[in-house]
Amino acid sequence: MRRLPIVATFALLVLASVAAAPADSVKAVLELDQDFYYVGDPFLVRISIGNDGAAEVANPVKGGLFDGFEVSETGGKKLDPSGKPTAAEPSRPAKLGSKAFYGSVVDLTQMYPQLKNSGSYTLRWSSDGVKSEAIELKIIPKFDPAKDYEAHVETEEGSFVIDLLESRSPVAVKSFVDLANAGFYDGLIFHDVRPDQAVAGGDPSGTGAGQAPFRYPAELSSMPVLAGTVVLKPASLAPPSNSSQFVISLRPEPRWTGQFTILGQVVQGVDVVKKISNVPSERPSFRPSKDIHTVRIRIVEKETSKANP
Repeated sequence: MRRLPIVATFALLVLASVAAAPADSVKAVLELDQDFYYVGDPFLVRISIGNDGAAEVANPVKGGLFDGFEVSETGGKKLDPSGKPTAAEPSRPAKLGSKAFYGSVVDLTQMYPQLKNSGSYTLRWSSDGVKSEAIELKIIPKFDPAKDYEAHVETEEGSFVIDLLESRSPVAVKSFVDLANAGFYDGLIFHDVRPDQAVAGGDPSGTGAGQAPFRYPAELSSMPVLAGTVVLKPASLAPPSNSSQFVISLRPEPRWTGQFTILGQVVQGVDVVKKISNVPSERPSFRPSKDIHTVRIRIVEKETSKANP
């Protein structure tokens, strides 16, 4: 049998290696349609395989798309899929032209029933050497307007409790509860502190100019603003709308009546809020000279007594 020269054999091995390697231009992309999801709802994710390059390439992904998902508890164990999706696998092209892609939308709760429970999860996809970036996702309890809620706020200076007034400001309280359950407030600073007057927080930029990436209509209240009253800082005035920033008053503010949405009332730990307000701050911004964080905001259902039948 005739043997190929060593150099020719080496060249064939190199070519085979290059042909088997995934094209660098082929990418896997995961997309979600929400910032967080509610317990029990479908969890829809789009997986796309596309060619970002200028030339046509062989599709390195040989199998179906749905087997490439990997879900784990954030910082914890990997979840095992125990179900099958009802969505049909998309047809797999042998080659991908420039900017061409294919993909599908799948409800991952069908594959991972554990995703019907609240928690923090990490989602990835990989197959045949093609990998997506990891996505962090939150699945949170559904807000129930028939229930009473409290917000337990933990800070580096102590903790305080806000009784949320869902009967007066249902839209604002639902938004605040959802953001808190999703961990939005965790780690944000109190960006404005005024001695024995007020403290402000809930700004993701830490400057006083930022808000959550959505707005909702204001619910202006005629309730008096007292020491410990929590109001929302408007995200816009025309039309009146709110987002994530809140202000806790530490004294009666008659001029505020009817001007703001009242979120709740501090019922425990007003002394902690006063302590935060008296942290030395810069002028004229009133930004504290040291960062004080909302370490965590935990939403708790209040125990309410039921009327006798």
